[in-house]
Amino acid sequence: MPTRDAPAPPPQILDGGELFDRIVARGHYSEADARDLSITMVKAIQYLHSIGIAHRDLKPENLLLKDSSENAVVKITDFGLSKIFAPDAEAEVVMKTACGTPGYVAPEVLQHDPYTSQVDLWSIGVIVYILLCGFPPFYGDNDAQMFRKIKAAQYKFLAPYWDPISDEAKDFVAKLLVVDPAKRMTPDQCLEHPWLKSKDKSTKNLFAGKEAAGSAPEPSGDGEAMDNMHASFVDFNLDRKMGEGVAKLTEAFDLPAGSVKLKKSKCALVNTVGQLYVTTFHVCFLGIGSKKLALALGDIAEVKKAKRFAISPGDGHAIHITTKDGAKHEFNGFTEREATYVAIQGAAAAQSATITFK
Repeated sequence: MPTRDAPAPPPQILDGGELFDRIVARGHYSEADARDLSITMVKAIQYLHSIGIAHRDLKPENLLLKDSSENAVVKITDFGLSKIFAPDAEAEVVMKTACGTPGYVAPEVLQHDPYTSQVDLWSIGVIVYILLCGFPPFYGDNDAQMFRKIKAAQYKFLAPYWDPISDEAKDFVAKLLVVDPAKRMTPDQCLEHPWLKSKDKSTKNLFAGKEAAGSAPEPSGDGEAMDNMHASFVDFNLDRKMGEGVAKLTEAFDLPAGSVKLKKSKCALVNTVGQLYVTTFHVCFLGIGSKKLALALGDIAEVKKAKRFAISPGDGHAIHITTKDGAKHEFNGFTEREATYVAIQGAAAAQSATITFK
């Protein structure tokens, strides 16, 4: 802390983006990389708790990378829900406000019980689980289903996803995702855990040997299930950024006033996985790593159904959009290509845009 006489340190610029985006882009973290990140998180929380601060909303979105390098330093941000709970470390201090983010919130918060700073350790357990396998431990068709699983700590180290992960890593997660906060590891106990003290630099994990995220390898068997789980995590990340309405979409792409979201579809822009939005005046794409593209309907010359590869069976799952300046954009792997194609046709007709559809 700076003294009254000492100048405040200059602000740090963190331009590496969110840890959430890095997880989605990489698809996984090796045990060695996940361990390094875990040590950073635990030490930061250990310090915060020592000065009487509980963060209460730890999640990958609130962990920012200092730069875009592989081993970038991670910083905890967004203290909007943090709580100064006590200057006296020996006092039993509890909090009662229900807060946090679904998927990362501790069971005692959902039970509306008084809780302590141990909620941060539960959140670290969820984050480490995601780092190691690429998807969250608790999920459901809606929040109610997910909350029931959280309150019972109902999760699994799913095979084959977790098969290559060490027993020490699984034990570390298991000792954080404990319903009773009194039995959950403290920051001091975390730092003494064998997994964090290990010097093993193994990069072994489920994703070893897979192509880079976004390269859309051909799925088969267990690999298809794994890709589906990761795809769900990608969708969650993009939905989080764009929301259900059009406000965030308008802001992200600087859309004109009066824009309406007509259709959202899963696809990939060449090799970058993401979502395509058909709006009143634009076709917009948001992909992993915050890749963005907005095409005004008035600038589009042709929209064509296509195959990604000429030798692929059937009539393909791609839409190729060519703009009037000759630029071609290949959107591949649609789950709802026909509905998306029809939505673009409808938007073009409404705006009297002269687009050729093939």
